[in-house]
Amino acid sequence: MKQPITVIETDRMILRPVSTDDASDIFKKWTSDERVAKYMRWTVHKSSDITAKWLETEVEGNENGTSYQWAFTRKADGYLFGTGGIFMNQDENCYEIGYQIMHDEWGKGYATEAAKAIIKFTREVLHEKEMVAGYMIGNDASGRVMEKCGFVYEKNATAVKFDGKTVIETKRYRLKMI
Repeated sequence: MKQPITVIETDRMILRPVSTDDASDIFKKWTSDERVAKYMRWTVHKSSDITAKWLETEVEGNENGTSYQWAFTRKADGYLFGTGGIFMNQDENCYEIGYQIMHDEWGKGYATEAAKAIIKFTREVLHEKEMVAGYMIGNDASGRVMEKCGFVYEKNATAVKFDGKTVIETKRYRLKMI
């Protein structure tokens, strides 16, 4: 049964559902940044309209329960600096977690803090027993986030970026939440 997406509070962050109103801010801070896009399945957004279209699909997923996508904001000042969430990976028959944070906020522990909160939501609200995750080889910091959250490496794999032509090498992880 579909569960509504909720606001999640951590020590330093508020994770709230993404909104199409976030498009301009997100575009300026990270979807237009090659340093961030380098490690994502999406390519650099050339305009905030592209970011807005992506957010429309995320909002729709939040509404119909096919995914849960949050905006990451600092609790202290409301500053938006990342997004992340889960979607149903049909091949694995479980949720897959993902996250993206603006470059200036890398290395501050936000990805781990957000991922742990999203995992808790997945376990306690959705009552799921396992999750999967992956990262592009070369983005070792993302692998460390997964390991800090209890994910275990399973295998190397390939994926295709959303442009439909760029093949990327990835590492795949699984988390048992029993």
